[in-house]
Amino acid sequence: MEPWLVLRFVHILSVIVALGANLTYLFWMGRARSDPTQLVFVIESIRRLDRGVSNPSYILAAIAGIGIVLTGPYGFETPWIVTSIALYVLVAVLGITVYAPAMRTQLDLARRAPASSAYASAARRSRALFFFVTALVLTIVALMVLKPPLWAG
Repeated sequence: MEPWLVLRFVHILSVIVALGANLTYLFWMGRARSDPTQLVFVIESIRRLDRGVSNPSYILAAIAGIGIVLTGPYGFETPWIVTSIALYVLVAVLGITVYAPAMRTQLDLARRAPASSAYASAARRSRALFFFVTALVLTIVALMVLKPPLWAG
């Protein structure tokens, strides 16, 4: 079996795990809205999923993706790969510099004043960031799967 096929399997599986974990956040936050006593537990659990499952899986996906390009039929100059890498870097930067701090703020406010307008504002901000970052990740998935013909290289 060719190395790039094994790497492709690892890459795809890593993305499934990472994105799948991320998409469960909608379920978890819905549970917290229906039972506010669970709000802190839910946000802490989401942060734990990020640190223990999603983030490591996204990192493994990147490593496997680089391996695919180094050993497989596509090159770093392929437009859809270049675009995907740029979007991946953007997602990572937003995750580290914007999303993670927003979630920390939301958790802090959930602990101190969950019924406050400040918490509601922080929750809206985190939710908007979640949808934006998830849209970027789904765009990367679409580029990887569809390999747009105009960008096939």
